[in-house]
Amino acid sequence: MKTIALVGPYNQVIRKALGEATPEGFNLIDIPTPDDYPRLEEADYVIIRTINLSGSDLSKAKKLKLIHKWGVGYDNIDLESVSALNIPVAVCYGMNSTPVAEMAVLHILALYRNLLAIDSRLKKNVWAKDEYSGKSYTISGKIVGLVGAGNIGRKVAALTQAFGASVQYYDVHRIPLEKERQANLTYVELERLLATSDIISLHVPLTEHTENLIDEKALSLMKPTAILVNTSRGGIVDELALARALQNKTIMGAGLDAFSQEPPEKNCPFYAMENVVTTPHAGGNTADNATNMLRCCYDNIVAFDHGNRLSKNMIVNNHLLKNKLELED
Repeated sequence: MKTIALVGPYNQVIRKALGEATPEGFNLIDIPTPDDYPRLEEADYVIIRTINLSGSDLSKAKKLKLIHKWGVGYDNIDLESVSALNIPVAVCYGMNSTPVAEMAVLHILALYRNLLAIDSRLKKNVWAKDEYSGKSYTISGKIVGLVGAGNIGRKVAALTQAFGASVQYYDVHRIPLEKERQANLTYVELERLLATSDIISLHVPLTEHTENLIDEKALSLMKPTAILVNTSRGGIVDELALARALQNKTIMGAGLDAFSQEPPEKNCPFYAMENVVTTPHAGGNTADNATNMLRCCYDNIVAFDHGNRLSKNMIVNNHLLKNKLELED
């Protein structure tokens, strides 16, 4: 019997589903906090959500064959130190793309139509039918600028194009020209994207190269009527600079589903701003997507345990492993 350790917090619905769908020949154990990390020595496989994990936490995990992230962002895993132990790290590549893209569009719509402010007024018996008409907008006719054009970014492109927007993008890995044409995407350098987009949506991982990518200088390039949406990772945005830009009307608004500290401090400046929509990093958290994530984690673990190759898109640290895996294209 092989052991899968569920590392970190899991809500009751997900935990129950994981228990009911446990593959034959495996059992589950719960390791909810770092205080429980000594139990990692029992684990053949790990499924981890939001808690931090490094190689030093795995000193007794001699049986561990694979770490699987519940989701696609892996910045809570110290990839260098884990890779030094020759442990592959897998992610749920593509599983979050639809719900996170929809969350990004939800933020755009809520900002453009002042949804939260109008809702709040009405619940206080204020009929604000015309109060916000002078600062409400449609997505139609706007330029959407994607910073990152992976699975999520391209779905945001398709959704906003359906509203009548045009889409440009910047990515360190440019899409092949034929695929750009098929998706009606225009590649531009980052500074041009910041200066010319009405809606800027972030879809890059948090790395040493993207940390504080949107800083005071980047914000100063944006239009005063522009909005910024971040459904990726909080550290990509310099939050102090963003707060100043919003207060000074350097940009019009922001939609934030990710923060540098989660949850933020109680006095987070964004909470008091009417031109900011906030959600608790919940872009991928839907009942139907949880089923997809569960299936992805278990399918990959079973395949790996049976000696089958995983997709190269699923393993994020193969280039760092001493014993590299043979992966499918």
